[in-house]
Amino acid sequence: MKFLKIFLPILAVFLLMSCESFGDRNSCDIINATNYGVSVDNSGAENSENLQELIDSLEGSGRTVYIPAGEYKFAARGTQTIGSHCIKMRSGVSIIGDGDKTVLMPVGTSEYGLDMFYFNDYLDTGAEVYLENCRFESFVIDAYATSVETYTSAGKGFMFNLFRDCHWKNVTVKNTDATGFGVDCPIDSSISGCKAIGCGKGATEQSSGASGFGIGFGFCDGESISVSGCEASGNKRFGFFFEHQGRFDSDKYSAFDEHSFTVSDSVASGNLYNFGGIRASDVIYRDCRSFESRMHGFYFENSGFLSVEQCTSLNEGNASFAVSLLDATSVCGIRFSDCTAERSPIGIFLDGGTEMLVDSLIDNCTFISVDNYMLCTSDSE
Repeated sequence: MKFLKIFLPILAVFLLMSCESFGDRNSCDIINATNYGVSVDNSGAENSENLQELIDSLEGSGRTVYIPAGEYKFAARGTQTIGSHCIKMRSGVSIIGDGDKTVLMPVGTSEYGLDMFYFNDYLDTGAEVYLENCRFESFVIDAYATSVETYTSAGKGFMFNLFRDCHWKNVTVKNTDATGFGVDCPIDSSISGCKAIGCGKGATEQSSGASGFGIGFGFCDGESISVSGCEASGNKRFGFFFEHQGRFDSDKYSAFDEHSFTVSDSVASGNLYNFGGIRASDVIYRDCRSFESRMHGFYFENSGFLSVEQCTSLNEGNASFAVSLLDATSVCGIRFSDCTAERSPIGIFLDGGTEMLVDSLIDNCTFISVDNYMLCTSDSE
């Protein structure tokens, strides 16, 4: 093992230099992880160590690590401010697999949660460093073999904070103790064709996070991400949600302007709240479909200046569209347009009177087999 620790980084650099010297860069852009000690035949510690060393050696190269079909275990490799992680990502390195046949499995009981892929120098060291130019494509993270002693919102498939030009395509995350895709403060990034299934198993419905796709923001102005063609099902809290991180640390996260967040052509089912946000703004949900939420199809808490367009909410348990009031502030500038709610006890539920909907609009929406178009708690008292 000591020999491998010394030899692997040297071999990686040698191969990359050799390819470039022959002018055959394309054949060297993809590095097979199994040639560097990543194997289906170990308990996880070696995989974490070897994959981490390979990624470290490729930092800034623009290369892609290919993990072929198989089930690969990964154990805790490093610690962070809260929890631990298997792999810390580096800028300019991407991960690709063979679709559903490539399964990465974090394993073991952790005190505060085990993330599969991690990057958060800002929280750990205070350094305002971005993870940049990474791609994640065609593999599965299945954390069914993890458990957590104390839930802290750690224990994600991806736990990134401050990243730029990072993109996910056809990646599935399931059975994590916390959120599946926990990606905060993005710039010029995207998530497409991805799935989050059964995430948040270590939490309760009252915990923070514990969702399918959880996107935090507020470090700087101009943050942006597009989410398209994704699915979230059976997650403990939200399917898809946005959250200003200033609710946890208003000094570190104080930016509120010029954000751009879009979720389109996506489906959520069986989550506590299928779509929504907490202290969310500058979000557009467009052409999304909500089925059988455990509480609300669309749920916004202390949020404003966002839009729900051409969305459908069908056969919900309590409410199709839910807007809640928090801390005695108004929910403002929320627009529901061209939406449909069907077979639901309540169309729109307001935890507070209608006066809370400052500068908001419900335009051209259709309610079918809805018992109560609108229920306001203060108006009903």
